[in-house]
Amino acid sequence: MVIHNWRDVSSTILPPSLVFTLALVTGVLSKTLLIEKPAERITFQNSMQMSGVEIVHNKFETEKNVLSIITADSVEYVGEQITFINPNLTSYNGDADLIKLSATNASSNSEMNMVHLKGGAAIKKVDSEGKTRFTIRSKELVFNVQDKIMLTDKAVSIEQRRFKIYGQGMVFNQKLGTLEIKEQARLKSSKVIDR
Repeated sequence: MVIHNWRDVSSTILPPSLVFTLALVTGVLSKTLLIEKPAERITFQNSMQMSGVEIVHNKFETEKNVLSIITADSVEYVGEQITFINPNLTSYNGDADLIKLSATNASSNSEMNMVHLKGGAAIKKVDSEGKTRFTIRSKELVFNVQDKIMLTDKAVSIEQRRFKIYGQGMVFNQKLGTLEIKEQARLKSSKVIDR
């Protein structure tokens, strides 16, 4: 016959409250240790630099003779930004006169839908014989490639053989063939200048 002393047995078995407390602490610690801290995202930015570049851009055009060509001494592509040094843009619009844009530098997004020209920006309207019909000059110009609209809010001068127009701000629409001086337009005629 085996006689059990329940006091001895109960002292060797852990009390339920202690078991529950240990289980709870173990669970909390394991959850805390298993929680992963998000790794710091290392972002890489693509960059590329090229010299003597010509880009034919006709993403928005449906006809071959309606496109834009960009040449530059150098092009730097960083992330979503493109920077041009000494850019020359040629914008064709069917059989109409072509437009040549130039500046010291220019920038655009990777879609090439807007080009910002800075530093001695100029627009030349050239006829089919290669003669410059007029020249527009400003410190800055924005060229909307898709709509073929050139604009600025800066001081602007428009020069033709017979006259010069000065003003503040300008919108030139190549597709419609319209030119608007926004404010303070002043005309100087060569006839008045010659006298």
